[in-house]
Amino acid sequence: MPELPEVETIRMQLESLIVGRKILAIETETPKMIQPSLAVVQKATVGTKITKIARRAKLILFYLDNGRVLISHLKLTGRLLVRKKSDPKDDWQRITISLAGGLELRFADLRKFGWLKLIVDEKAMKGILEEFGPEATEISLREFEKILAGSRRPVKVVLMDQKKISGIGNIYANDALNLTMIDPRTPARELSSQAAGRLHGAILKVLRLGIKYGGASDQFYLDAKGKKGHYQEHFLVYNRQGERCFNCGSPIKKFFLAGRGTYFCEKCQK
Repeated sequence: MPELPEVETIRMQLESLIVGRKILAIETETPKMIQPSLAVVQKATVGTKITKIARRAKLILFYLDNGRVLISHLKLTGRLLVRKKSDPKDDWQRITISLAGGLELRFADLRKFGWLKLIVDEKAMKGILEEFGPEATEISLREFEKILAGSRRPVKVVLMDQKKISGIGNIYANDALNLTMIDPRTPARELSSQAAGRLHGAILKVLRLGIKYGGASDQFYLDAKGKKGHYQEHFLVYNRQGERCFNCGSPIKKFFLAGRGTYFCEKCQK
């Protein structure tokens, strides 16, 4: 699933490519991906202009000049691609939004878990956004320590809980824990204040690096221009099972924690 750096990369590119453009049409052969329905979304958006594109957690928000907002979630395999109308159809293209100037915003999704939802009022918007914790790139150290101190669950599980902290997924949680030499299984509340401080800084570091390198394309992720990111070339431990730890040279181990593949150095992360 795209994490904060991948979604933020897409947001920045969409902002430069399609803000100010008018929506001419919305078409899909997968209507379940459009909420509340294709007809309702078409009626509310066709003819409007995109005025702003924002991100909250792993959501992308398209603000329209009629006060409505379209929210997208890429889920596991979603892609938002800006193409010329004349470009060949993309793999798994599910939703096509035709824009002024001969462009299309294409929502491609192999598994069809992603969605595009129309928000018509502040109450509905608040209901969606309240599901997410503070942004991982904005959370204060004090708030971060409070979240950790309030949970006996493994620290990696807490980092990935979007209701606690939004934006951190499996890739960046693994790498941040390795950077601070913390065992992913450590109960969150058992971390010292010093360890929590190091982890807070490490999370900011790996997320910023993820954005710098345009996200990680270890599986399905492509940016809005259809290009791969490069953070996978800089993984510390994620997806490096059997390879050598950059700190000590020991082999990276893999196990499953709360159903997610977890990578760590058994020697460094005690």
